[in-house]
Amino acid sequence: MTTDDAGGYTESEYTRLLRTAKAKYAFESYGTVSTAPHALWRHDVDLSVHRALRIAQIEAEEGVKSTYFFLLSGQFYNLFEPGIAARAMSILELGHDLGVHLETTVQSGEGAAGIVEELTREQRILEELLGAPAKAFSFHNPGFGNDALSIDDDEVCGLVNTYGRSLRERYRYVSDSNGYWRHESLEIVLGLGERRLHVLTHPGWWQEMPMQPRARVRRCLDGRAEAVLRDYDETLNEAGRQNR
Repeated sequence: MTTDDAGGYTESEYTRLLRTAKAKYAFESYGTVSTAPHALWRHDVDLSVHRALRIAQIEAEEGVKSTYFFLLSGQFYNLFEPGIAARAMSILELGHDLGVHLETTVQSGEGAAGIVEELTREQRILEELLGAPAKAFSFHNPGFGNDALSIDDDEVCGLVNTYGRSLRERYRYVSDSNGYWRHESLEIVLGLGERRLHVLTHPGWWQEMPMQPRARVRRCLDGRAEAVLRDYDETLNEAGRQNR
């Protein structure tokens, strides 16, 4: 699968890549001190916790673990909805780690200090909400007119910084941001023989069937809209009210 092959991001393709990776690498948590070949495998959950749970199930079936970074202020899902929170907790119950996916445009303070203050707040909320300790944090859309990437400490607030200096210098990084492999595809990188990999995927891109990136976003949006409307209809039906 090449960088331009945007339609190939399917569950079956993900499983194939996962099997290739686990044959060569141990899947480690952030903060590992392992010197053996290993991968830090991460998911920024931008679009859909439903999709994230499906990917988490595939990984559990393959006997590997990764880290799921959740947004508290995203446009596509609300972790405070009981059904969404339950799915996020199910991901952690499968043995995966929790991460904070920080939207740096929402902090009340200025500059890097404001980002750290917001990270502290969101870490506390996520840990209380999902009942698990966070291991690391990742910035959402870093470099989009904010000070996020000025923070290159390896650890902040007791959390590993996925954009920290040490990870940047010591690990080969590959990402499927925006529905395409950035720079090089994961398949190519897996064949290079690197000892340390840092892999970022976004579960919303990995669907049951091939489709273009914008269609994948639309599918996540439509699925959420249908679920909300279905809940509304069921609520009115149970209350015996008119629903026009």
